[in-house]
Amino acid sequence: MTYAIGSDTPLGIACLGITHPHTSGRVKAFKRMANARVLGAYDDSPLLQAFVDAMEIEARSKDEILSDPNVHAVMIHPKSYRMADWAIEAMEAGKAVLCEKPAGRGSTDTARLVEAAERTGQLFQVGYCWRYAPSVDKMQEVLQKGQLGKILQVRAHAGCSHNEADTDHMRQPGDIGGAFYVIGCHTIDRLLLHFGMPKSVNARISKFDGVMPDNAREDAAGAILNYDDKMITVDFMSWEPMPWTESWDITAYGTEGVMHSRPMPSTYKIYSTGKHGLPQGWTEYNENSFPEIWAVRKTVYSPEIAEIGNPVYFDREATAFEQSLRTGAASNVPATQAHNINLILEALFASSQQGGGEVVL
Repeated sequence: MTYAIGSDTPLGIACLGITHPHTSGRVKAFKRMANARVLGAYDDSPLLQAFVDAMEIEARSKDEILSDPNVHAVMIHPKSYRMADWAIEAMEAGKAVLCEKPAGRGSTDTARLVEAAERTGQLFQVGYCWRYAPSVDKMQEVLQKGQLGKILQVRAHAGCSHNEADTDHMRQPGDIGGAFYVIGCHTIDRLLLHFGMPKSVNARISKFDGVMPDNAREDAAGAILNYDDKMITVDFMSWEPMPWTESWDITAYGTEGVMHSRPMPSTYKIYSTGKHGLPQGWTEYNENSFPEIWAVRKTVYSPEIAEIGNPVYFDREATAFEQSLRTGAASNVPATQAHNINLILEALFASSQQGGGEVVL
């Protein structure tokens, strides 16, 4: 890889775009990093000045950031319709990129990102922060070792809380969908990480007339991901009352065991027959019990959706990004992953438009 910087060089990173509610969490993560500096932010939003004042960083132009040799990387955090354009511009300027998910409005944007990352040789990492939970690592380990036997069925649930489904952030023009696209993509990321691409999908993505706010997009979704050796079912609820991701769960059912895995609070439960190196019976793990809450409060620079308060996942994500940048290691979440997620989501919406008919990938 061509993007490595020396271990003694302070990592210089800046923001292009500040309107995504995850921006402050990632800026604070890099400010906490021992050998990193946040070298400013750009956006044409009127919220920029309030943001840089709160983060104690400098407001700069996009050209200043991209031409600064001390800026090795940029965080791409505008609304979805600008993500691909600004990320490609940054890679072409010789910068590594940490881009907020879903990295654009659909597969047309992510195909451009895949091409640009390959052409420029720059590090491109997508901000799927929920995959940094120990419970996710454990599920990947158990599955790769075959400790549950043959996996024949997987069930996954996720949702959107805080009434965010009724915000403009979930109604961006040109996006594939609303909350199921913007939030549900996290679960598709995990399913691809653990099980790879399905061969086809079926889905029903519903908006119920007169039940929830009319301006919001989908209210609930149910989907099937079809594989040659297993079936994955996914369900999503846009109006969950819980303030966290307590209900987000992926459960793998195997012939020799069952595993439940939840990202936050990071927990897992494994039932094993004891035949493949796991203890017989139930094993349970809990990492934390919300020492700091996830979504804290709305702010002057994040007036629509509460900013993120819990630092754990952003710190781990920033560390993975820095390690790739300093060592030349492959991206932890490359552009191809974002592209495959968008291909699946587009297929799910296409299936729903066909009354749940099968769409081959």
